[in-house]
Order: sequence, then C-alpha cells, then structure tokens
Amino acid sequence: MDPVGTARTLAAARFPGARAAILGGSANTAHRTSFSDLDIVVFLDGPPAPFRETTEHDSLPVEWFCHTAESYDDFVERETASRRSPLLHLCGEGVVLLDRDGLGHRTREEARARLRAGPPVLSPAELEDRRYGLTGQVDDLAGADDPDELVFIADRLMIAVAELILAVRRRWRSHGKWLFRRLREADPQISRDLLLGYRQVVCQGDPALLRQVATGVLDDVGGRLSEGYRRAAPR
Repeated sequence: MDPVGTARTLAAARFPGARAAILGGSANTAHRTSFSDLDIVVFLDGPPAPFRETTEHDSLPVEWFCHTAESYDDFVERETASRRSPLLHLCGEGVVLLDRDGLGHRTREEARARLRAGPPVLSPAELEDRRYGLTGQVDDLAGADDPDELVFIADRLMIAVAELILAVRRRWRSHGKWLFRRLREADPQISRDLLLGYRQVVCQGDPALLRQVATGVLDDVGGRLSEGYRRAAPR
C-alpha cells in the first residue's frame, strides 16, 4: 500500500472542500508496521470542525484530526504548554496531501520551526515538583516487599524518569512508544540503562539498577527533595 496516495485519495473524497490535509504519524516513516494507521490532519473552513474521528478503509484504521485554522492554533498552544504536542508532530513531520490556499505548507513549516525550538523551559517550581515526586517513587521502589506492587512502581518510575530527562533538556514528551523514541534520541545510554533496570525488576525482581539510574538522574537535577517541600493549594 502507498500510504501517501491512499491518504490523499481518502482525504479528497471525504472532505472535498478541505483547505488542506497532512498525513502524519508512523505510516510514511521507517517505524511503519502492518498495524500502523493513517493519521490525517484536515483543515476545514468551519463546522463541523474541530472534531476527531476514527474510520476504516480496507481494514486499515484512519484517524481524522479535523480543525479550522483557529482551532488548530488553540490546540497547539495548549499542547505546547504541557510540553507534548501531537498536532505539531503530525504536521511538522508529516506529508502535505492537499493544499488549496497555502495553509498546508505554511502550517507544516511553522510546526517544524516550533518543534525545533522545543517546549517551554521548566520553571523552578515545576522542577521541584518533579524532584519531589521522583524522590517518593524511588523510596517506594526501595521499600517494596510485594513483587507484584514492585512491577507497578517500576513502571511509573521509568516513565517519570524519562519525562524528567526530556523536560530538563527541553525535548518534547510523549506517551508509549513515542516516549521511548524521544528518550532514546535524547540520551541513548540512559534509555538503555533505564530499560535494562526495568527488565531486571520484571524478570528478576531486582530493583537495584533501576533505582541507581533514577537516583543518578535526580542527582543531575539537584538531588532528592522531600523534607521542606511545600505547595499552597490552588485558588
């Protein structure tokens, strides 16, 4: 299957009045598998956008992310504030399928620039929050005496360590496979050590390496934080 050709045909047929459409995700990359769906961002002039919908074409899932230019900007601003922007990655790393008035290519170039610039810098308070949370998770790992609980603690700890590394290095965070891919790109050695530590927890019940990796990451950003940590309740 030609993912670009298929996506272009589907977008033109489903949304003949679309201003632009962009194919993102794994479908047109080296990460593509037999289970990869088509992630298509479509720009419409107005309602029913914005909406998201999943359809199927020849047993292939198609994810539609439909926006107006204004709703796209609003979503991207909110996503950027959280340091995770699926829309920026879909558009900035994608292929323009349709472009009636230049919006598609302009959006892709602007998305690429924002991706290169990276997410916002962690504030001192945000860094303290993450240090505090990770300190508690490291202690939970050290104190766990139930092998089943240990696996769940290790899972949360691995994700927290990965997200902290990406945040302090101003790299975009993500979920699942994309979280690992971005961590591996940011620091191949830590990604290997973190995975090995997690596997040792799952396969051997041994948390020593995972605890060592997490503690090392904590030390690099200011160390453990527990006593003295305080936050006022939100208004």
